[in-house]
Amino acid sequence: MELLAARFERFAFDRHSHEQLAVGVIEQGAEGLHMAGGKVVIPAGQLVVLNPGQVHTGFAADESGWRYRMFYFDTAMVAELAREHLGTGDVWFPDTAVRDAALFDRLRRAHREQEHAGDPLTSESLLLGGLGAVLHRHARTGRAASPASAGRRGPALARQLLHDRWTEPVTVAELSAAAGMPRASLITAFRREYGLPPHAYLLRLRANRARRLLLAGQRPAEVAATTGFADQAHLTRICKRYFGVTPGAIRP
Repeated sequence: MELLAARFERFAFDRHSHEQLAVGVIEQGAEGLHMAGGKVVIPAGQLVVLNPGQVHTGFAADESGWRYRMFYFDTAMVAELAREHLGTGDVWFPDTAVRDAALFDRLRRAHREQEHAGDPLTSESLLLGGLGAVLHRHARTGRAASPASAGRRGPALARQLLHDRWTEPVTVAELSAAAGMPRASLITAFRREYGLPPHAYLLRLRANRARRLLLAGQRPAEVAATTGFADQAHLTRICKRYFGVTPGAIRP
C-alpha cells in the first residue's frame, strides 16, 4: 500500500493512471479530473475513487486548490478483502466522486493513523476495516462493460509487447506487426481502448515501475537508469507530472 498527503494550488497532473485501486478523501477545496466520459469535480467532504488503469488528469477545481489524502491499495490486498466481503476478487467501482460522510471520516482517521508508528495493530486494523467498508458499500462485482473494446485483439497484443519490452525502444512498426493492424488504425484503436496513445502508455508504464523501485528504497539515479529514462532529471520531470512530487519524496 502507498500513501499520499498533499495540498496543491495551481499544479495539474498530466493524463496518467495507477496500477492500484486509488481511494482518497478531499479535505479542502475541490479536485477536478478529466477522464473518459467527461469532467468530474470532487469537493471537500467527498471521496475520490479510481479503478486500476483508469486514465485521468487532476487539477484544482477551486480557487484555493485542493488538499487530500490518498490510499493506493495493493491489488492482492483488494482481491483478498473483496473475496471475504463480496465472495469474489473481481471488483470495480462505478463512481469516481462518492458522497459518504461516515466512510469519509473513517478513511481520514485511518490515513492519519498511518503517520504514527507507535501502534501498528491499531493502524493496520483501521486500514483493513476502511478498505473493507469501501468494498462493501461501493464496489460492484464482475467486470465493467466496455462495448468499444469488444473484439479489439490488436490493441491488446500491442499492449502486451509494451509490457514485455518496457525498458527498450519500441517502434510503431513493431507494434503494428504484433497487432496485425495498420499503424494509423492501431494508434486510434489503442487510444480508444486504453485512454492513451502507445508512446504515452509506455511512458506511464515506466513511471509506475520507477515508483515501485523508489518505494523499495532504490536511489533516483539508479531507478532512472533501470527504467529507461534518459537521466535523473528526466525521471524527476515525469514524477512531478504524474505523481505531483519529485523522486526524493517517494520513499518507503
